[in-house]
Amino acid sequence: MGLKRFQTNIFDHDYKGSIDANGAITQLWGEAALNQSIKLWIASFTGDIVRDSRRGGYITYWLMKPMNTDSIDRVKMAIKDGIYQDFEPTLVIDLLQVEADFENRQWHIYIEVYSPTLKVRAVVDEKIKARI
Repeated sequence: MGLKRFQTNIFDHDYKGSIDANGAITQLWGEAALNQSIKLWIASFTGDIVRDSRRGGYITYWLMKPMNTDSIDRVKMAIKDGIYQDFEPTLVIDLLQVEADFENRQWHIYIEVYSPTLKVRAVVDEKIKARI
């Protein structure tokens, strides 16, 4: 008799509160749950991480700084540091692009990550307004 292989998966509720056909809050699994987690993490402020008031807000600090080429490198480093510190099991960053859209005063952040433990990939493509 062979062993059944159990696949580890991640689960979350849709933060927008959308309702499924059964009247329950929509459940997100795998890639969709990881995408939502990264999007919410990017938008977090320091102290938003449960049980550790020093975590979170890795890029919100840089939203308050002038947009320039130095800031692009700092935003990239903040994202890398934060993903490696805050996500467990560990995520591998396959691709990280940060561009400053000076005309529209916003950051364009594109991240591709992979979780070797969960065997899940996620792609997040977000635009975030600069605050100054």
